[in-house]
Amino acid sequence: MIFKVCLVSLISLMGMMTSIEIFGADLKSMQPAPIIIFVSFSMPQTSLKLMMHQAEIIHAPVIIRGLVNNSFKATIQKMAELTKDNHGGVQIDPTLFRRFQINKVPAVVVWNENECAPSQSCLENYDVIYGDVTLDFALKKIAAENDALSEIATRASSILRGAMHE
Repeated sequence: MIFKVCLVSLISLMGMMTSIEIFGADLKSMQPAPIIIFVSFSMPQTSLKLMMHQAEIIHAPVIIRGLVNNSFKATIQKMAELTKDNHGGVQIDPTLFRRFQINKVPAVVVWNENECAPSQSCLENYDVIYGDVTLDFALKKIAAENDALSEIATRASSILRGAMHE
């Protein structure tokens, strides 16, 4: 069996590991995208695959807190199972879980990167939807809040629906 291994990279800041990219997750900068999806490998595989595929469409990172059984090998094996169709990927970044105070998954966060400094908690500047729902459903719920983040969620939802109808 052959599977695609796009990249495993360690991003280090002053000697401390802060983020790991596995299997094609897009780390174009250290600053997260305005939409972030938090997941766990304990979620049903069909839910994970759907979230990863939908996140890829809108260029949103999918974040996990840590390694499967504290093992790179087990984590890579799990990702190989999930990315057989060459869709999606995950980043390991526990700092984002802390920054957005995510204590349960799945969670979809929409935030305004211009109003939240990289080192601060972003309590006042993000909306979050928890639950095993489609990404489009979560984005529509956030858009319905009619706050400063609604436009970001609405735009992403439109892109997602457009791609799914092609």
